[in-house]
This record gives sequence, structure tokens and C-alpha cells, in this order.
Amino acid sequence: MKKLLLINLITVFAIAGSVFAKGSYHPEQEECGCPETECNTCPADKETCFDDSDLFRKDKCVAFGNAEFLFWRADAGALEYAFQFTEAVPAGTTYGIGSYKIADYDWDPGFRVALGWYNAKSFWQLYGQFTRMRIKGSDTEDRTVAVNEPLVGTFPHNAILGAELSSAASSLKLNHELGDVLVSRVFITNPHLRLRLFGGFTGGRIKQNWNVTYIDLNSQTERILNRWRFLGVGLRLGLDIDWFWGKDFYLTGKLSTAPLVGRHKNIGKITADTSGVAFEDIRYSKYRGAYNVDGYVGFSYQRSFQCTRFELFAGYELDSWFNVHEILRPSSITSQSLTTELPVDMSNGLFLMHGLTARVTVDF
Repeated sequence: MKKLLLINLITVFAIAGSVFAKGSYHPEQEECGCPETECNTCPADKETCFDDSDLFRKDKCVAFGNAEFLFWRADAGALEYAFQFTEAVPAGTTYGIGSYKIADYDWDPGFRVALGWYNAKSFWQLYGQFTRMRIKGSDTEDRTVAVNEPLVGTFPHNAILGAELSSAASSLKLNHELGDVLVSRVFITNPHLRLRLFGGFTGGRIKQNWNVTYIDLNSQTERILNRWRFLGVGLRLGLDIDWFWGKDFYLTGKLSTAPLVGRHKNIGKITADTSGVAFEDIRYSKYRGAYNVDGYVGFSYQRSFQCTRFELFAGYELDSWFNVHEILRPSSITSQSLTTELPVDMSNGLFLMHGLTARVTVDF
């Protein structure tokens, strides 16, 4: 009797072990349309079974492409073009009472495109991408009607126009083109998280044109041009992530850094209607290093199918440049200073572009 009971227990445990080895079975699996061989469990409170073992199609060799819509603006320092007094200037006052008027950029569209290939067996990608932005901005300031509240320029104008300003206007234009050729190593740390460590070559151009126009009370005009350009190449290194949150939604982020070396050029000119000569025409060109930091974060909707996979992404991107933005301002323009010295105020600082980035990516 004991032997028979022992044989029966061994048989029961063997059957149970076989069932658990294949995956537990639920009668509701047949109702939700998920075969036992495709899904381990099918909870009764769900209508369909969800297999998240291959969210990223990590075993498929594919080519992929993406198109991104950028809606950015730019921010930079040292763009003061006028000073408006807001109080009557007391006799003997040598300082300003009012506020600076600062040139500003608008929001403008741009794009980024990429094309690449993913080698599933080795878990690496090779791709190239190109980014183009063109951002403009314009500002105008008119003198107040108060007699003792003048409008003053931040560039020399009294020695040229000889009268107080009636208005000051600023016009900005930025051109930015950047190309990258990158290789990334893909890490699927778990079915819900994908990390890609990438590196490669980067290069491109960033250029700013800044025009300031002064008009005095006699309707005479003075024009100031400041233009800088950086053209360089370098190395880029970064990391991006895709973190699955559920319902085909992911938290997606990217951060990269790139040191570059290239040629920086700067031009400064001042001309006026009162004379056919230029009151300033300076320029310089030199090789220098620059540094770019770019990153974005947002949410994406990603779906995998038998033959393809697509992604829709929307997020905030911040692109920063160091050691490229530089403004030259002569401190004065007089006949005496031209024969003795020519002081200059050189202002530089961080240059930023930021805004919305929306992307469509398709594997094929």
C-alpha cells in the first residue's frame, strides 16, 4: 500500500513539474485567444495576452531611418543694442537710469534626418544624421516722448551721427548645419530597457549675423554689422535610452558631448549715411576649440510588428555651444584714439538652441 502511494505521489509531481516547465495553464487562455505555447499565463482580468520578451526586435537585422521636426529658438548673451532712460537725467549724472534693450531670437522650424543599419548578431548600429536650423529674430526700440529720457546705443554713435537717437533696431539670423557619422553598441539589459552607447565623428558650421541700425533725430542712419562663424570637426560620444512603461509607451532620452576644432572668423563693421567711409571695419580669423553638449528627453510610442517597427517621439531638446559666440564692440571712435590706441570690448559666452523635437522612426 505504501509503495503504491509513493508511486502515485511521484507520478503527480512528475506531471506537475512537466506543466510548470511548459508554463502554467489557465482555462481563460482559450477565451483570450492565446495558445499555451505562446504565453505562460493569461490573467483572467485581461482580454489579451501580452508577450514583452522582444519589445525591441533585438534579433532582427534591419535598416532604419528617421525624420525629425525641430521647433527651436536660440538664446545668447552680449546682445544689448540700446539703452532707454526711464527717468530724467539729473545734472552731472554719469550713470544710466533705465533698462537695456536686448536682441532676441524667435521660434523657427528646422529638421534632422538619419539613416542607418542594425546588426542584430553583434548588437551594434552604424548610422549617419544631418541637422539644419535657421533661426531669426528682430527687435525695435523707439525713443520716449519725454525730453530728458534719451535713447542711447551700445555701439558708438554720437561721434558719427552727432544727434540723439530716435530709434534703434536689431536683426538676428542664425544658420546651423551639423552632420554625424556614428557607431553604437546596443545593450538590452532587460526586456524593458535598451541602452545604446554611441561614438563617432561630427562636423559642421554655426554662423550668426547681427545687424543693428540707429536713426537719429535728423533721420540720419548708422548701421552696425557683427558676424561670427565657426566651422569645425570633432568627436562625439553619448548614450541614449528607451525605457518601456507600458501600453507601448516609453521614456526616451539622449545625451551627447563633442569637442571640436576648427576656424573661427569674426567681422565687425560700422557705416553711416553721413559719409561714404566705414567708421569700423575689423576682422580676425583663428583656429580654436569649441565644445557642444546636446540632449533631449521625452515620451515615445513604439510598436513592433512581424516585419517592421516604428516609433513616434516628442520631447524637449537642449543644444549648447561653448567658445563660439563672440561680439566685438569698439569703446570709442575718435581721431585721437585712431592714432594712439583702439580699445575694444570683446564679449563671449554660452550659445543655446532649445525647443520641441518630434521624430518618426521606421525599421525596414
